[in-house]
Amino acid sequence: MAPHFNGKPPAIAPCSLILVTGINGFIGSHVADQLLQADYRVRGTIRDTSKTEWVKEMLDKQNDEGEFEAVILSNMADTGAFMRANSRQ
Repeated sequence: MAPHFNGKPPAIAPCSLILVTGINGFIGSHVADQLLQADYRVRGTIRDTSKTEWVKEMLDKQNDEGEFEAVILSNMADTGAFMRANSRQ
């Protein structure tokens, strides 16, 4: 069910892809979980591949599988790093 704010639909259409940075952190994982529950798709950035599995398992368990994907972004200071992460197909 899509959220409503003061009786108005959200500014970002449900089923849109949302990029969440630091998905394996406390705040990032909870933000991603809330977005998934609100019918958004989530792509999360993680710096280290060894820290990916727990968050993927948690989000897939609590939400529909396939609505979440992790992208490895080892150096966020690289020019265009977030553009590449956001434009993956």
